Parts: sequence; C-alpha cells; structure tokens
Amino acid sequence: MLGIPTHLAPRVNAWSTVRAFHAAAIGSLVAAALLLLLYRIDAPSDHVLGAVLAVVPMLVMIGVHVHIGTWRSAAAFLVVGGLCTFWFATVVQRELTEVPWVASYLLSLVVVPLVLIGGSGSGSARVVLWSVTGFVVGRVVTAVAVLQVGGPDHPLVLAWVTLGFVIALVLAVGRSTARSERIQPELLRSAREEHVTAYRAGIEAEAAAILHDTVLNHLNAIALAPAGPMDEHLARTMESDVAMLTGRAWLAGDAHAADDADAATAEGVAAFERMLDEQRSAGLRVTVTGDPVSVARLDTRAMTAVLRAVGQCLANVTKHAGTDEAEVSVFDDGVSCTVMVVDDGRGFDEQATGADRMGLRNSVRERIGRVGGEVQVWSSPGSGTSVMMSVPYSAGTEPVPVDVGTGSATLDSGSSGIERAS
Repeated sequence: MLGIPTHLAPRVNAWSTVRAFHAAAIGSLVAAALLLLLYRIDAPSDHVLGAVLAVVPMLVMIGVHVHIGTWRSAAAFLVVGGLCTFWFATVVQRELTEVPWVASYLLSLVVVPLVLIGGSGSGSARVVLWSVTGFVVGRVVTAVAVLQVGGPDHPLVLAWVTLGFVIALVLAVGRSTARSERIQPELLRSAREEHVTAYRAGIEAEAAAILHDTVLNHLNAIALAPAGPMDEHLARTMESDVAMLTGRAWLAGDAHAADDADAATAEGVAAFERMLDEQRSAGLRVTVTGDPVSVARLDTRAMTAVLRAVGQCLANVTKHAGTDEAEVSVFDDGVSCTVMVVDDGRGFDEQATGADRMGLRNSVRERIGRVGGEVQVWSSPGSGTSVMMSVPYSAGTEPVPVDVGTGSATLDSGSSGIERAS
C-alpha cells in the first residue's frame, strides 16, 4: 500500500478485504446449493430442496449489505443468516444422516458466510469481532438443529479454518497498514525533496545560461568595442538585461502569455523578429527561411528556450565564425518545431571545446533539453557550422519557467548558442 496516502491506507485496506470476503461468502453459498442439487440428482428420494431454498434469502441479504454497507445491514444479515442456517442445518441433518462427512461440509459452507460478511467497519478489531460473532451464531444454530433432529454433531472444520484465516489476514493487513503509516511520510518527504532538487537544478542551470548569454556577451562586446563612449544600442541592451537579471521576469513562466491564441502567436513572432533585429544591429546579416510562425506555436517556455538558443547561436557566429552571414531555417512537421542555424564560417571541433565553455553545453543543449527537445551539431574546422534544434509541440513541461516578455526578448537577442574554440 506504499502508493496510497497514509490517511487513506487503512480505509482502502479494509474496503478491499471486505469485498474479497463478500465474494468468498457468495461463492460458499453457491457451492452449497450446487452440491445439494447434485446430491438431489444422485438421490432423488432425499428431500434436500428445502435446504437449497434456505440459501436464497442469505444471498439476497448479502446483496443488500453490499449495497448499504452499514452495521445495521450486517446485523440484519446475521439475523436472517442465522435463521436460514438453522433451516438449512435442519434439512441437511434430517436427509443426509447416512453421509455425515457431507453434512459437516455443507453446514460449514453456510456458516462461512456468517464469518465473512460481518466486517463492515474499517478497523481490524471490528472486522474480527463481527467474524467471531458470525461464527458463534452459526455454531449455535447448527448445534440446536442437531439437537432437535438428532444424530451426531459436526465439527465444522471448514468454518473454523475460515475464522482462523480471517483473523490472521486482518492482523497481517493491520500490521502492513501500520508499517505503511510509518514509511509513507518518509517516501513523501523523499519525493518532495527530489522534486525540489530537480526544480532548483533546472532554475540554476537556466540562470547560469542567462548569465552566460548576457553578462559574458556584454563583456566580450565591451572588450571588442573601440575606445570612446559606449555604443548607445549596447548601453540600452545592457540596462535592459541588468533590469531583467535583478528582477524576476525570467521566472514568471507563462504568466504573461496572451489568453487569445492569435495574440499569443503574434507575440511569439514579434519576439522572434526582435531577436533577429538585435543580431542584425550587431552587424550580422541574417537570412530567414521557412515559417517563423512555427516557433510561436510552441508553448511559452519552449518558445523562450528556442529563441534564446537561436540568439546565442547567432551571437557566436558574430564572435567566433569569422563571417557576417548566417541563415535561420524554421520547419514544422506537425509534431515538432525544428530550427537550424547555419553559417559558412571557420567551424570548430566540438570535442576540442573546453569543458569550461558553457555555450554549447548549457545555453543550447541543456536549455533545449529542459523543454524536451534535442540538439544536433555539425561542424569541423574550415567547413562552417550547422546547429539543428527540435522541440516537440507537446514539450515545455519541465519546471524551468522562463518568459518571452520585452526584457526577455532583449535577453534573447544576445542569448543562447554555440561556444566555439577560440
């Protein structure tokens, strides 16, 4: 029962046990009736059909108790079942005097339901109490029937075995439930800690990628800028990114997503265009092919991850490829959105890239992976670079919320991509 909440485990255990008891009780009565009918066919002179009729009210009362399931219906079954058991025992004791072992077995079959049906409560002690009471009722009425009709008494071995089995089963289930109650909080605590750890790791990875995509890119831009006043565009971009980093916009998830599907698509396309404009303003000639609307069809987190990854790819073309041209192609196969960033620059050997370089590992591969996507890179020195990012439309469910607002779009413009070996 380890998968059931602690407060529900006892009730579920009791419910399943009682239902199994009900099924066994019905089977016992049906078996008794069938045996009597077979005996009637074999010995037509014996009048045992009265005992078969005595089983019918017990079956009806079992159905009533299963439907109602209260202590009153259980008590009513014990009363009706006791009377029917007396009726059944009287007929069997009178008609089957020559086969006492058959009579003993049949009497046990009608006493077994009295043992099994009583437990309507959720507590182990209550189930045991009802079962013992049912056995006592059955044993008393069969003994009275034997005394009235005459003949040998019957030990009711099967009924005794059933009572022992019920008590042992209830005690075992109770012990298992108690153990579950002790273990369950630890399991829930471990699951919660694992979830929190995964959530924290995702946020930390995204934060590291954003720092790489903004601060490191800006420091590189400042280092490469000529002496004199800072470029106004770079200054505005840095101010916007600093405001975003010191705030919580990047953690807002899809809180700012448009409610209307058309508006959300338009917002996504606009974010894609802003990212491209930022790269073009840095002197990179970017050609777009395919359908950019496909990117906007992704959910907010997945779209943000793709925009940041594409932005960093383009930023690295500017910094490392030795070319001022790149192509961005967008494909939609109905299942996933695929974006390729291609340049004909100097290329690089991914295996030779240092382990401390975060661009390819964190800003592209892990970022796309956190939203359920895949990244493939084709590059070698002197042959340019192609990066393909594929994200399913059902992705974006990882708990790493990111935003595609204004600040995020500015961040995207200088974000995500391939770190080349310098």
